[in-house]
Amino acid sequence: MKKFTVSPLVLAMAAAVLPVTSYAQESATPAAETDSAVEEVMVTGIRASMANALNAKRGAANNIDAIVAEDMGKMPDLNLAESLQRVSGVAITREGGEGRNITVRGLGPSFSATTLNGMEVPSSTGGLDSSGGVNRGRAFDFNVFASELFNKILINKSAKGSLEEGGLASTVELYSAKPFDNPGFHAIASGNMAIENLTDENDPRVFALVSNTFNDDKFGVLLSFAQSERNIRQEGFGTVRWISPLDNSNQSFVGNDSTVNIEGTPNPLANYPDTTASATKLANEKLDFMLYPRLPRMDSFNTDQERTGITGSFQFRPSDRMEFTLDYLKSSLETDVTSYNFFAQFRNSFNSITPTHIVLDDAGRVAVAGEFTGVTPRVESRGQFSTTDFEQVVLSSKFELTDSLKLDVMFGNSSVVYDEEQYRFNLDALAATYTNPAAPRRQSINGLSPTYFSYDFRNNGDIAEMAYGFDITNPLNYHFTTPTIRKDVVERENDTFRSDLTWEINDESSLKTGLVWNERNINSERHDPSAGTLTDPVARVATGSGTATILPITAASTGLTTTLSAVTKGYGSAINPPAGFPTNFVINDFAATKAAYNAGSFTLNPNDPTTFDVTENTTGIYTEYNRNMEVAGMPLMINAGLRYVETEVESVGVAGNVASTRKSDYAEWLPSANATLEVVDDFVIRFSANRNLSRPGLSSMTATVNATPINANITVGNPGLDPIIADAFDLGFEWYFADEAVLGLTLFHKNIDSFIINNVVPGTLSPELKAIIATAYPQTDPNSAAYDPNAGANINSEWNISTPLNGEGAKLNGYEISYQQPFTFLPVEGFGAFANFTYVDSELTYANGVKGPLVGLSENSYNYGFYFERESYGARVVVNGRDDYVTAIPGSDRNYSENTTGPTRIDLSGFYNITENIKVSLEVINLTEEDERLFTTGPEAAGGDLNLVREINNTGREITLGIRASF
Repeated sequence: MKKFTVSPLVLAMAAAVLPVTSYAQESATPAAETDSAVEEVMVTGIRASMANALNAKRGAANNIDAIVAEDMGKMPDLNLAESLQRVSGVAITREGGEGRNITVRGLGPSFSATTLNGMEVPSSTGGLDSSGGVNRGRAFDFNVFASELFNKILINKSAKGSLEEGGLASTVELYSAKPFDNPGFHAIASGNMAIENLTDENDPRVFALVSNTFNDDKFGVLLSFAQSERNIRQEGFGTVRWISPLDNSNQSFVGNDSTVNIEGTPNPLANYPDTTASATKLANEKLDFMLYPRLPRMDSFNTDQERTGITGSFQFRPSDRMEFTLDYLKSSLETDVTSYNFFAQFRNSFNSITPTHIVLDDAGRVAVAGEFTGVTPRVESRGQFSTTDFEQVVLSSKFELTDSLKLDVMFGNSSVVYDEEQYRFNLDALAATYTNPAAPRRQSINGLSPTYFSYDFRNNGDIAEMAYGFDITNPLNYHFTTPTIRKDVVERENDTFRSDLTWEINDESSLKTGLVWNERNINSERHDPSAGTLTDPVARVATGSGTATILPITAASTGLTTTLSAVTKGYGSAINPPAGFPTNFVINDFAATKAAYNAGSFTLNPNDPTTFDVTENTTGIYTEYNRNMEVAGMPLMINAGLRYVETEVESVGVAGNVASTRKSDYAEWLPSANATLEVVDDFVIRFSANRNLSRPGLSSMTATVNATPINANITVGNPGLDPIIADAFDLGFEWYFADEAVLGLTLFHKNIDSFIINNVVPGTLSPELKAIIATAYPQTDPNSAAYDPNAGANINSEWNISTPLNGEGAKLNGYEISYQQPFTFLPVEGFGAFANFTYVDSELTYANGVKGPLVGLSENSYNYGFYFERESYGARVVVNGRDDYVTAIPGSDRNYSENTTGPTRIDLSGFYNITENIKVSLEVINLTEEDERLFTTGPEAAGGDLNLVREINNTGREITLGIRASF
């Protein structure tokens, strides 16, 4: 157990009443109460809803931001993350064009906790490999939910005693609507139709809500329903990182430099100043030190999605001193993603490739163009068919035991189940020759070698012109290779009990204490095809070596394939590729190929490293003092709190087919203090100091071993990880210079004691790891009948062995500037503007001494927008942008880092009130069709100073027309 220490600065501080939080449907509460005390503002449009959120921020003791009522519904928000990105300090990452996760003040998704109706909740979905894949960690996937289901979001950027720990960056509080929020009968129905310009498909979105209170408002019922469909096409080009033959298991091109037409001067030491290569190699094989696209490819990702959500809220107030609430929320997300990638395989194949012409960049480090023979292209057709089912039930009650003593009790359960079937069918181009001369071979075109491949980035640094020596649309030029078929199931469940007792000492002060208990569980399962169920889509023949090989596609089996142009129209139009970019190629027909393989039956694999179970129990108690007072005539709100929390973790996993159970525990004291002083009318100084923590990801604490042979990567879990703890300080200045207006500056500092880092050590496997990998991945064992030399690294190769550890800490510093104002000074009423800017700076020492920025941190991020609103019509345009940010450091394939180019997006919305009760709306998302670009930075030893495209893609523009009726 760590010792509790508080700096003299913290001890010298007092803090203020709990944050004031309000929204259009809430009524005001007494200022001494620990819940919000905000002047009620009826939300009737853009300007009024922004004023309501501003009131919430002004009345709070700690640093919060709010999104309230219709403000979300009137933005072009696909989901909650899209709404959150408008808040200062918040940036988002997207999946299929819509927001998935948030980063707050430079700290990634796992550093923010999310609560729903008062309890922490889990949310897991899947995604493409480049965007994180299946979420088995603590990050909250906001794209599970429709934004219409919620009417208030609070973002706590500083802690308080009564706020549950876990959100080192922020705690996001979500609230669904309740009937007592707005007594009486209310009904809302809306319908929207969206058109995505790359698919030209119509995507419907509907929402309905009905609420009523009865028996003199003693009983209330609210029900709501939301459903939407999205059909998104994401198209692009990728390299899947850059690599040299040297960094790919010390491979070498066929031949040496003397046989190659080289334009430019190779400079091996520029990429590898610390190389120990022989003088002979440096003199004759310089091309082995150059960087090449690992898998230059055409990418087409097609997503069909259906989201359904319902809420129910039942409230009973038998007397003025007693209230009971039962909240229910269910959300389901069904997603079908079909991905088609056509790529030339440099990865693990340099030993069989002969370069004939290479063009180098000016520094002699990167092959910006090249011609090669001996290249084997591959078509990967991947289907990911998934469902996410979220469900929450919360029973809460409020009791006024006396005029000054109040008790709040809550018990809740929430669960999310993510279920994904993945089918990956591969077609490799036929070899140029076969041992059996009667076997077919790849047919050449244009007089080129059938194994010819060329790429050229000189006309477009992000998208290469590419050419092949055979017809890539002819299915007879391909054969099947071993498919990858699997099923992942991730179940997460949280139980929470909370009890809060508040003593109103007098009109100016209160004392609050409480208990919070949580049990969190994640169960992850890998399911493999059931034994004996898979069949080959075509017959097998024996080659001269006796190895069974799947025959090439014949006329009888061409029904298993189609072409990209048959399933997506106009591929390439969104990314504007150069003229030499292929826009059509052979792909698998998923339904036909799945049927041919007889795939779809699965059995749990208890020995797979992604099969594990982790349970975490936390018990916390707190006390909190609040007071309103005056100092020298200046209003002062103070709040001081202290939390004590104990955490116990039990992890069950498998390593080498042997079940392993590990336990760990820790306890922490977490003080907090907040103060808000109005030094003159409408000028507020806000100060906060607190200690908070974020717990390690549950999936990082497994007793498992996970491997990716194709990339030669191994991850070993660590159940003994400690939490990440930080002391944080905020100092804010807010000038409310006019009604509904503010100009604010907040300085913030976090002293973070450690970060969870992946300690990556390249090397050969220990005997224990060899046994584990050979058992879990028999295709890596040369002594196994299932051995596949094309599957990537084998157990005798060099691997990148990664283990999560508590590494060094870091200091994080930054500031936020915010501005909001209706332009009442103009002769034309209705104009206004809002803006915010955030600067964050931090550097972390990662594994092996590598230094760099925090993952997910953009040094600069900003939002700004303008609106015009009259009683009957209005419009708003919003610009959101952020700097480039790191997504992995160190990067794969010995790149210093992997990164994402900071996007700038413009969204537009407008409305017109046909009558008092009927409104039509227009929303445009990604107005300028911005690309998303990922890049790598080259070898660490050279400083990682390059900017080489990893992936560039575009999801197009989405336009939504809607109508809404309210009664």
